[in-house]
Amino acid sequence: MKSLLNKLVILFTILTPSITEAQNYVQIADSVRFSRSVPAMAYAVITSDSIIEVGFCGFRKFRTRDSLRMQDRFDIGTNTAALTSYIAARLVESGKIDWTTKLLDVFPEFKSRCLPVYRNISLSDLLSNQTRLPLYATLDDWYKIPDFTGNTMSARRKNFTLFMIEQKPYMENVVSRKIEFSMAGYVVATSMLEKVAHKKWENLVNDYINDPLKMNCKFGWPNLTDTAAAIGHWSQGNYFHSEDANTWVKPNALLYPAHDINMDLSDYIRFMQEMLRALKGEKAHISQSNAAYILYGIPDYSLGWNNGSLNDYTYAFHEGISLLYNCRAEVIKEKNTAIIVLCNSGDRDGRGAVVNLVRILEAKFLDR
Repeated sequence: MKSLLNKLVILFTILTPSITEAQNYVQIADSVRFSRSVPAMAYAVITSDSIIEVGFCGFRKFRTRDSLRMQDRFDIGTNTAALTSYIAARLVESGKIDWTTKLLDVFPEFKSRCLPVYRNISLSDLLSNQTRLPLYATLDDWYKIPDFTGNTMSARRKNFTLFMIEQKPYMENVVSRKIEFSMAGYVVATSMLEKVAHKKWENLVNDYINDPLKMNCKFGWPNLTDTAAAIGHWSQGNYFHSEDANTWVKPNALLYPAHDINMDLSDYIRFMQEMLRALKGEKAHISQSNAAYILYGIPDYSLGWNNGSLNDYTYAFHEGISLLYNCRAEVIKEKNTAIIVLCNSGDRDGRGAVVNLVRILEAKFLDR
């Protein structure tokens, strides 16, 4: 009995510093959350095979005491692009398509109606925002999307694709050399993937992400289908408030592959560890070369990921812009480390809170 007690004392001594440190980071996250008036935040620092730090704080809904839980879901906004690019890699590796496959190779029937500026765009061009397709990145744009016909979502996305390649090009990303995220471009890329796979994108998410990675990605605002969700918030008319499940702010389902997956933090950890394992050449569902190409293959913005250098490290990141949520995910190659931060505010303060906490986590864990 005394021996067991001694072992427990030793174990407690070993664990106490890490427990204390974890509590400190929750307190830091909560102070960031409070200073930015963000209802809730969740975060993780991970490697390919371990969780270094994880925490959450705040409340599911503004001005309530409904505390956030680990299993609560967040919308990840345009970080969805990373998952769509991952699905593309799975299809490339299965031989169904290639990064250089052109849109008109997949849809030759569109040639007579396609504007010349779009005739040579490829799958990788679309996923890296290297085209002149319009952005469709605002709520006003979403409401201008025609009500396309079709018995399936894939058919409607195909009709959207035809519609887009007849539209006047967006020139700013070419003229200024600034990468502009095109939700429309991701939908067009998705239409290509759906055609070669003979499945709609939502089913591809299940086949290539949910089932093999044991994740539970869903679509649309989290509280639409799950009461265990961090409810989204924004400001309208100088009034910061939550939006209920039946809100009028409804993302168009056509655009889901660009910006509207939701998941909990544990799911996000699984996906990021899959990317880290692949990047290291360890056992994963995509190859090391395709993981590197997705993250770093094209300077500045590759396939669903911005990239560059951070304190002399090679890193990739994406800020998940959403109307009601914000998040950021980073992969630091040489450190075999990823950072995830989520919050349930779509406002500027939500983005500021996410960036603030990411910088704090970088400062601590990149020097370990």
